[in-house]
Amino acid sequence: MRTIGFLRSCWATSAIGLLGALATATGLAGGQEVLVVPGPPEFAILADEPTTTPPPEPKPSEARPSFGKDATKIEVTDAPLFGVTGDWFGGRESLLDIGIDVRPKFTQFYQGVASGGLRQGFRYGLKFDYFATVEAEKLVGWKGLFINLHGESRFGQSVNRDVGSLSGANFALEFPQSTGAASALTALQIDQFVGSDFIITFGKLNAQAGINMHPFIGGNGIDRFMNEGFVFNPIFGRTYPYSTPGAGFQYLRDGETVFVFQVLDSSGRPDTSGLRQMFRNGASLFAQARVPMRPYDLPGHVSLDGAYTSGKFSVLSEDDFVILPTVPVMPEARRNSWVTNLSFDQFLVMEDESSSKGWGVFGNIGIADQYTNPVYWNLYFGAGGMSPIPGRSDDAFGVGYYYLGVSDHLQEILRPYFPVRDEQIFEFYYNAKVAKDFTLGTNIQVIDPAQLDAQPAILFGLRAKIDF
Repeated sequence: MRTIGFLRSCWATSAIGLLGALATATGLAGGQEVLVVPGPPEFAILADEPTTTPPPEPKPSEARPSFGKDATKIEVTDAPLFGVTGDWFGGRESLLDIGIDVRPKFTQFYQGVASGGLRQGFRYGLKFDYFATVEAEKLVGWKGLFINLHGESRFGQSVNRDVGSLSGANFALEFPQSTGAASALTALQIDQFVGSDFIITFGKLNAQAGINMHPFIGGNGIDRFMNEGFVFNPIFGRTYPYSTPGAGFQYLRDGETVFVFQVLDSSGRPDTSGLRQMFRNGASLFAQARVPMRPYDLPGHVSLDGAYTSGKFSVLSEDDFVILPTVPVMPEARRNSWVTNLSFDQFLVMEDESSSKGWGVFGNIGIADQYTNPVYWNLYFGAGGMSPIPGRSDDAFGVGYYYLGVSDHLQEILRPYFPVRDEQIFEFYYNAKVAKDFTLGTNIQVIDPAQLDAQPAILFGLRAKIDF
């Protein structure tokens, strides 16, 4: 009965949110494109030319290089070529000419628990993301080499500790650290093409960018969904840290990544290089097979992921993606942990045959070692992409349901201190493109949190993003 009541609350709240989103969207000029350009999972990028006028002919510096710059671009899901600061008096065009592409983004969040949870109230937080790509062929004549960077700065407060959930309601403000002011370089990834369909990768890898090639989820929490469950699957927390040293390779077919393999440090940290303690607690292995499908000539994919770590963990060990309570006991750590995961994405509507815009559905189911991982199993499904509202095809929307099955082992350990149960999440967002370089989003979440002393929570949020 608790699940039925929770779902009713979800649908009622989504109806309210849709009305609010429509009111926000009315009359706004658009320009957001919502489909990832095929390429390696860590560097998918979205184009952002307004669709009301044909795009201009590319300048020489904007032309796609022979080894596929679009296929190695760090994820900047809707950034225009030049943001609100323009061409920097010609400096930006000059940088592009020598192979340096810089994309800063500034996002503000005003989000709060309207009812339920552990405590009510609204929080204000800021996030700066600095994306950059260096094309070595233009800079120094080294063919097929790309250096990709992602820097992050966060300020202010978030609602993540107000809900009583294991999955954070605001992914973006959880990194590079969960509180206060912090800055870190969370990705410094080097990609070397070997031919046109094989890429060798090494450096400091960012998990959210590293395995999340998806047209409807991901987005660093600043573009699409905000809840961690839909940005980066928290079931991978034990086997794939958020930011850690690693290396691997990717195999492409027709410009799309179809296989990824990586070897990673099992306990990297976003705010350090991770090199001093590299592999002191074992190594993690990650593999992904991604099969493109085109039913009725509409793009889609089925992916099978697997991860294993030789590190030593307990179910209460620090986890980058799960908010765990502090208790006076620490169970004995066990060596080795594993995860397996099956997911799909499928477009149902495309704007036209020549367009990369549309909307579709997605889903996922995963299971992990419950003696070392606080998440035993999970599933989610939903829809997202281009807004179906007439005249608003440059806006974006997403709606999803997430179920997190808490480890039985964790429930047993926490029962005397902080009893927990399985967690359910419903989220709806709508992003309205106010201008080419400004997006205003509304967000609603209904969460039945894991902590037993927390009531089902309703969260409302606004997200304003400026591309620089």
